[in-house]
Amino acid sequence: MDEGQDDEVGTEEVIEGCRVQHGELWNEDVKIHYVECGDKNGELVVLVHGFPNFWYVWKNQFQALAGAGYHVVAPDLRGYNSSSKPKGIQNYSRRLVVSDIVRVIDQLGNGKPATVVGHDWGGFVTWAVAEDFPDKVKKAVIVNVAHTSVFAEALRSNLRQLRQSWYIGFFQLPWLPEWLMTHSNFKSLKAAFSGTTFQPIDIDRHVKAYGKAGAAEGGINYYRAAMRGHWAPAPSAPRPIRVELPVDLIWGELDRYLRKELAVIPKAIAPNAVVKLLPHCSHWPMWDDPKLFNALLLESLSSQRAISGDRVQSAAITSNEGMAD
Repeated sequence: MDEGQDDEVGTEEVIEGCRVQHGELWNEDVKIHYVECGDKNGELVVLVHGFPNFWYVWKNQFQALAGAGYHVVAPDLRGYNSSSKPKGIQNYSRRLVVSDIVRVIDQLGNGKPATVVGHDWGGFVTWAVAEDFPDKVKKAVIVNVAHTSVFAEALRSNLRQLRQSWYIGFFQLPWLPEWLMTHSNFKSLKAAFSGTTFQPIDIDRHVKAYGKAGAAEGGINYYRAAMRGHWAPAPSAPRPIRVELPVDLIWGELDRYLRKELAVIPKAIAPNAVVKLLPHCSHWPMWDDPKLFNALLLESLSSQRAISGDRVQSAAITSNEGMAD
């Protein structure tokens, strides 16, 4: 496999009309690769990808966010693409992954809290950062992933969701999932994007990213770590952990991995939350309708709603069914 010597610090490329620069930082012995664009003195927005993606999944958001004056940073999570890929499932724990994002905020945020936007597994990471380090986060925007408590309950009580999440159990097997992911010219990886708006050039970028040594194993290790308890909150943390800062959940209703009924945010967890449903979008709404998604995202970033226990309404596409007691 390719060791991946590209994405060198300081190199630039133009992505959908936006010039991004590659950089890296270190969290102890783990290198975190990232791309950035926009005004480095502007408010920091950290875009956190999920599985099976990497920083490139945010390509349609760079120009819109940079053009609005934000400092945009999209890291590769540890285990992915050009970031370090430590061996051992324990190295993909909540504590360590959260510390990577906190390191990004501390080093690139000019001493101020950031807005963190997370999709899929990046959404789980975003929730965890907001829960564990609320002083580092101004706002959280979650894209097509449920809160961990909602998802866990769905796996216990929703047979249809359990069937759609079959791959989580499969990923617990040693070596076989990553072998199948990269076998036969990445056939199963490419299949994950079948029927989506990802174009061949986009899929090729993903094949290159997952062709780097340890990348397939690194991404799958998040699922293994979660099922072994490494993503549980600290024993001393309250239950549930209450997130007082503003949280927006943007959800494509045609998600083939997560059912629509998971698009809820319990008030006990985040009382200042808004749910925005996109009926015509899939698991990747930022790809399916980037113009609308970017408008909703920019609205989320600019919203000045106060922190309170009251129900929050939005001027954009908002579900009246998205807040659970």
